[in-house]
Amino acid sequence: MSARKGAWVCPDTSKVRTSGGTCSVLGCWYYVANYWAEFSGDGIYGYNGTTLGSTEFFIEVKFSGGSSTSKPFQFESTRGTKQVRASGERLYFSTAHPEGYPVSGGSTYRTWSGGPYGAGALVNGFGSGGYSAYEGTVAHAGVAHQFDWTDPSSSYPGRWYTFIKSPKFHRNSAGAYNLDDPPQLGSAWYGSGWSPS
Repeated sequence: MSARKGAWVCPDTSKVRTSGGTCSVLGCWYYVANYWAEFSGDGIYGYNGTTLGSTEFFIEVKFSGGSSTSKPFQFESTRGTKQVRASGERLYFSTAHPEGYPVSGGSTYRTWSGGPYGAGALVNGFGSGGYSAYEGTVAHAGVAHQFDWTDPSSSYPGRWYTFIKSPKFHRNSAGAYNLDDPPQLGSAWYGSGWSPS
């Protein structure tokens, strides 16, 4: 810890991942129904040798035809935040883009922001409606989610962020998108970091 320089974000390796999902060090996606996936994850962030807070993330993604809704789209930190932002974007997966790529030239990209929030506040990105978008032509669909947040103290500048991409939903002949059990993820489906602005 004392050797760390600047801002950092790490998975919370003390957390035990339950079985039945598709997991990484950040968290797990779970199959709920063939149109419905659920993510639960966490992390720790800080600056230099100081741990500032622990985070929790929770997302549910549901498809109805080509429409997707990510709700709740939740963030929580054990430390107060000056601002929390959330962003969502529809993706397609293909051989050329196993990591997922924005559909429709990025027209489904949306952002939301709120704050300040006290320690332990449960933040619902995009409010009670969540993030919704429509795209009904791709063979393999998904949703990219990102949280970023700033600290109330000027001693800890910049923005910490975490992104989480949904599992792949596959279009069937009736135009519905269905999920595998267990959920199948694209490459590079999660990550965290820090940005100076």
